[in-house]
Amino acid sequence: MDDYLRDIVQLSLGSAPEEMLKKSLETCIELSGAEGGSILGEEGPYLQFLFSDVSELIGARVPFDSIAGITVNKSMVVYTYAPADKRHYSGVDDKISKVTKYLLSIPIPSIHKHSDPDRQARNAGALQLLFAENFLAELCVENGPQEFHVDAFKESPFYNGKLKSVFWLLPIVAFGLEVMRLRQTSYQAIHELKNKLISGLSWIGYLKNDIREKSPELLKEENIAGDFELADTSIREGAELAKTYLQLTKIYNPQFQPLNINDVIKETASSIRALAVELKVVNFRLNINCDDRMKEKNLDAGQLKMAFFNLCKNSIEALVKYEVVDPTLRLESIFDDGRISITIADNGPGMPAEIADNLFVPFKTKKEGGTGLGLTITKKIIDIHGGMINCETGPSGTTFVIEM
Repeated sequence: MDDYLRDIVQLSLGSAPEEMLKKSLETCIELSGAEGGSILGEEGPYLQFLFSDVSELIGARVPFDSIAGITVNKSMVVYTYAPADKRHYSGVDDKISKVTKYLLSIPIPSIHKHSDPDRQARNAGALQLLFAENFLAELCVENGPQEFHVDAFKESPFYNGKLKSVFWLLPIVAFGLEVMRLRQTSYQAIHELKNKLISGLSWIGYLKNDIREKSPELLKEENIAGDFELADTSIREGAELAKTYLQLTKIYNPQFQPLNINDVIKETASSIRALAVELKVVNFRLNINCDDRMKEKNLDAGQLKMAFFNLCKNSIEALVKYEVVDPTLRLESIFDDGRISITIADNGPGMPAEIADNLFVPFKTKKEGGTGLGLTITKKIIDIHGGMINCETGPSGTTFVIEM
């Protein structure tokens, strides 16, 4: 059990909540000896299959008068023989072309506590485990379901080693469901905010045109022109922040596939050369040294290119800002004993201590016109790939080393 918990906690720290919940479901199925199972959560007036060992079920909905609904609404552990239980939602079996036999439905307790001590907060969802045979032989459920309040079930002889371990995992599942909902809600809210800000820019443009038609001399006044510029800049920065935040939420859904990290470095190098031309960096040198022993690993090419580009972009902007003579950027890969090491180094003047000490903290290292999330996103991408990133900075330059 300790090994299972450690694996799930590690997933919760370095991956999307969906990955942790998927692993939790697989663990519950394995611990209980079930042949399959699902996690259902509330979706408006329905309960929805959020995770299941049968992919066809994910996204399917069941009504609240179903077995899962009784479990969630009344905090009841329900053990039933599905073909004889009228509450079993037949649409599920129709979808998977299979007859559900013995079903154990367990409420997933909410992480929220009700303000009234005599009442509990609504459950976060239901865990359902499927069995081909009657695994609780003492209960003859072919003639009718057996239902227990959660507290009563924990006092029953059926709360044995296997099911006790499953119940231990339920708070982790509840936490994962809450994080997933919060992330979805924040994504939707920020998306709408971005749209509103972009609309605001348009309205500022229309306002300028209206003033230009009726009193063009007003736009020539310094204070009014300055007010428009400040409003325009603030809205653009807000929209950029919203856009960057949306990128941050998306990195928790990586698309891993076998690839050679050297290819990502070479693609990043092409983008960096283009950026250097755009910024008119004089005498810029980009040194690339890729280890030809490099092996393929399951990685997300798009995310890693974003991470590498963020680091390189910061370096180039620093080289330009401080007018470094012979500005140089070095990209290097090393493959050793199955581990990948990536180095990104510049010959700039280094970073002040107050910046270096807060590199990956959101909004702490915000530069003028920036969002303060670039390096935070970079760190999260490396975390999701199971890697580490370290920085050394001084008068002779700044070096980032990424190990995966």
